[in-house]
Amino acid sequence: MRRARELAEHGRYTAAPNPLVGAVVVRDDEVVGEGWHARAGDYHAEAAALERSGPAARGAELYVTLEPCNHHGKTPPCTAAILRAGIKRVVAGHLDPNPRMRGRSVEILREAGVEVEVLDDAFFEKQNEQFSRLMHTGRPFVHVKLATTLDGRIAASNGESKWITGEAARRRAHELRAEAGAVLVGAATARVDDPLLTPRGLSEDPPAVTRVVLDPRLTLRPDGKLARTAYADPVIVFAAENSDGIRAEELRASGVEVVPAPLVNGELDLVFVLEELGRRGIRSVLVEGGGETAGRFVGRGLADKLTLFYAPKLLGAEGMPLMGSLKVAGVAGAPELRVDAVEKIGEDVVVTLYPLESEEDLVYRAG
Repeated sequence: MRRARELAEHGRYTAAPNPLVGAVVVRDDEVVGEGWHARAGDYHAEAAALERSGPAARGAELYVTLEPCNHHGKTPPCTAAILRAGIKRVVAGHLDPNPRMRGRSVEILREAGVEVEVLDDAFFEKQNEQFSRLMHTGRPFVHVKLATTLDGRIAASNGESKWITGEAARRRAHELRAEAGAVLVGAATARVDDPLLTPRGLSEDPPAVTRVVLDPRLTLRPDGKLARTAYADPVIVFAAENSDGIRAEELRASGVEVVPAPLVNGELDLVFVLEELGRRGIRSVLVEGGGETAGRFVGRGLADKLTLFYAPKLLGAEGMPLMGSLKVAGVAGAPELRVDAVEKIGEDVVVTLYPLESEEDLVYRAG
């Protein structure tokens, strides 16, 4: 299972929107086949491992990180491939998080005489935290990423923010974009930075990343980088229902999808945004900026994970704060987080955090 987990990681930046899966076929205590899921439409991990095993798979054991699929999608069901290959025993890291599929493949295999063991190991759930969140809730996993100075500033007083962190940290940010499959920014970031928001400089070519802009007044420029590249990588702009109709038509002509969204207290309804993205099958959204947008997700309790890149720099009190829109009523009302990892990348320090789990979250984790 340790090897299967390692194999699953090969799809970290290419498998979106599908889950990460690794598989190992073992016969007489010897590995006879390995596989992983690289990208949507390619072989599933089990099918790849079985093909590499050939006739040696008959009577062998299959170790796989996720319960095998039992339905026809872009590829045939893995349960059928397992039965054809003559596998005698399957060990799965965790059950399919899709409530409609959860445990069904285990039943199919057991009914056919295959011995099945499910480990229910929390590691495998975490490895697929993005896919699991989408399957459990219908909303994508929300990963907030910010680059900041040691004194909690994401830009200078004049708005300058390039480059707070070093090259190694920026490469990691591109990996996070590829892993998520969607990147979200606010209207101000889109206007001021004119970003491309695509993952670049990676050793593997990731699938097209969906760029998302929260733009209630529809101020995105039709001649900006996002609109000019919308036919290559999707761009979705959420705007107020009464926003500029002429600008909407200009953007749509460029390939941008403009989605009318309701307002809550004068701001776009973030729950509506997430549910709409979930309906499109987007498993995770990387919230990149700016501080106002990040603060809204954190303040609403909608952030599932935070990654903060700390640069050894100071910008002073006039710099733009890390989360300017976050309103906290004293220390007791501050969002509580737990530190999951601390890592030095180049000269920068990366801190990965998760919100402390409520009772509702614990029920969700347990399925």
